[in-house]
Amino acid sequence: MNFEPSYDFMYYESGIYHSVAEHDWSTQDRPEWEKVDHSVLCYGWGEENGVKFWLLQNSWGSQWGENGNFRMKRGVDESAIESMAEAADPVIYSRSNSEFIELNKESNLRRK
Repeated sequence: MNFEPSYDFMYYESGIYHSVAEHDWSTQDRPEWEKVDHSVLCYGWGEENGVKFWLLQNSWGSQWGENGNFRMKRGVDESAIESMAEAADPVIYSRSNSEFIELNKESNLRRK
């Protein structure tokens, strides 16, 4: 999932994250896709003391947050995480390496 973390996100240690920064995502003068700049893995959801949350894994290592994971308030589009969710379908090529290089040449792609 993608989202636009506020400055206080980097200081998260534990609990259900809900930014204390005042931010109205709807008033930005940027296109929707430019509002997000961080991606995380969503692997579940839950509820604690009546507060719904997402279970997410960050990429900043196990020293950050709850062993590299965090919980974010769910159902309120916290940091635009619900409105900016994306998914991808991986493409698996069954061509040989030489065929792939030829495809790159045909489409003018440069191989590094």
